[in-house]
Amino acid sequence: MFFNRFKKSEHVVEDHPLIQHRGIFKRRLSLLQGVALVVSGTIGAGVLGVPFVVAKVGILVGCIYIVTLGLLMMGLNLLIGEVATCTRRELQVIGLAREYLGAWGAWVMTGFIYLMGAGVMTVYIIGEGTSLSALFGGDPFIWSIVFFAVASVCVFVGLRMIKVADLFLSIGLLLVIIIISILGAPYISSTHVEFNNFAYLLLPYGVILFSLSSTGVIPEAHTLLKHKDGLFKKTIIIASFICIGIYSLFAFVVVGVTGSHTTEIATVGLGNVIGNSVFVFGNIFAVLAMGTGFLMGGMALRDSLTWDYRIRPIISSLLVCIIPFLIFVAGLRSFIGLIDVIGGVLVSIDLIFVVFIYWRARQKGVLNNKKYHIHHALLLVPVLLLALAVGAVYSVFKLF
Repeated sequence: MFFNRFKKSEHVVEDHPLIQHRGIFKRRLSLLQGVALVVSGTIGAGVLGVPFVVAKVGILVGCIYIVTLGLLMMGLNLLIGEVATCTRRELQVIGLAREYLGAWGAWVMTGFIYLMGAGVMTVYIIGEGTSLSALFGGDPFIWSIVFFAVASVCVFVGLRMIKVADLFLSIGLLLVIIIISILGAPYISSTHVEFNNFAYLLLPYGVILFSLSSTGVIPEAHTLLKHKDGLFKKTIIIASFICIGIYSLFAFVVVGVTGSHTTEIATVGLGNVIGNSVFVFGNIFAVLAMGTGFLMGGMALRDSLTWDYRIRPIISSLLVCIIPFLIFVAGLRSFIGLIDVIGGVLVSIDLIFVVFIYWRARQKGVLNNKKYHIHHALLLVPVLLLALAVGAVYSVFKLF
């Protein structure tokens, strides 16, 4: 999700069935393939924390959150998608910020994205400790240290095969969510479904926004759907509805099964009700998903520092590994708490800048693609800005 923004711009071969992407030539995507790319770029390990915040407020309100924020993210992705179709060069979000907001906009967005990157890697250190402890026993803190030691070596070495595994794990995570939802459905309690607690009304915002954020993958999808702007727009819409449906189903089933005993990482608490096989299966996959996320994030940040700022690879690797570790040992060890801060504050502000990119592109008169026109965009922009600004202010206020 966030780390897609560090990727280099891709060279486009006009009117050719092949396109250069990530250093190799690939065929342009079909609609189904484009949907799969956006879905896999949205659904990540963060979804494992969604049921916990939904359990706090109640399934009804939680699902309303998922649907509302999912639709807002779809609108925002459509906006940045229109900018991508009307920009002559193939640029990622930071490149679009430089193009339409100037150097200051690019620097601000870069700063926020680096902060989010370090924060997300810290989240994975925390989550790995919890999941490994659940599987094998022992202190979660020790398991987090063990995971960090092994994963850091992999970041230093640069295991490029992880980039291939990431796609399969993303699709696998989607399948795991569906399987868990099917197996858990018979265990749903009506008491858990009917529960509501409006004292936590604003709690789910940051965690759910974090989990649904997928802006970084949109320019990448456009690159592989070049000259198929009608399909590109459909891709964003269909993928958004799939993600909304999957998140709502997963939250409904997990909270319906575990209720107030829903754990911060959903798979940890499911085994107590559904059975040991689901517990082991779910947690093994959670470990793999978070581990791959850490490695992908670490290598993306390292490559960005090396390519964009000419920092030696060994120094870059040290920076991207040590900073999350220092955050962790400093005492920030709440999986949900850290996701909430990243999503509520950093992601909200970052997405506000994405709206500014769209608005500036509109002011410059470059949004003239008739095949990709967004109706009522003038209504969507203020709604997005208001929702994101209120969410960011509330999230900052919670910190104090």
